[in-house]
Amino acid sequence: MAAPPASTTAADSQSSSSGQLALALIVATALGAGGGGFLGFTLTGDPAATAKSPAVEPQHESSAPKKSAEPADKGHGGGHGAVAQSDGGKDGAGQAKMKLKELAPIVTNLASPETGWVRLQASIVYDSQAVPQPDILISQVTADIVAFLRTMTLTSLEGSDGLRRLHEDLTDRAAIRSEGHIQEVIIQALVVQ
Repeated sequence: MAAPPASTTAADSQSSSSGQLALALIVATALGAGGGGFLGFTLTGDPAATAKSPAVEPQHESSAPKKSAEPADKGHGGGHGAVAQSDGGKDGAGQAKMKLKELAPIVTNLASPETGWVRLQASIVYDSQAVPQPDILISQVTADIVAFLRTMTLTSLEGSDGLRRLHEDLTDRAAIRSEGHIQEVIIQALVVQ
């Protein structure tokens, strides 16, 4: 009996190693998808509960105020970013109707370095029932933000800690300017050059 040619054994070993590689990639992909799905459900919690949570309605100049169909949370905000809404009924007389309003992009220079520039896109969450003319308040808050950013240095904005401090400072200044009617300043984008 003659031995099989060397070329067929090499081809067989290549096809089996290709099959093993494909099988390993399929198993790794399935494990990654399963682990990602598990982590996603763990971090987000119950999807039915998050669908029932109140959301902030963005306000545009052309849109009329909308009434919420769901009852408002009767607690005290419940933490960072929580927004209370009124259902417009008799029991909602003491609650605030919170709205989200985008500010115009702010571009200004930094105190140090002199060639440093910052571009900030932000929104505010405010009590629409207590602020009859939000455009006036928004222009005052925007002017305060520009004045504050001109005192900042590049090193004070570095890192996540710098961004957290900036968020807290802007929220505090807006709350003072609005006499407590602005609940939060949300930083959407910050570019420093």
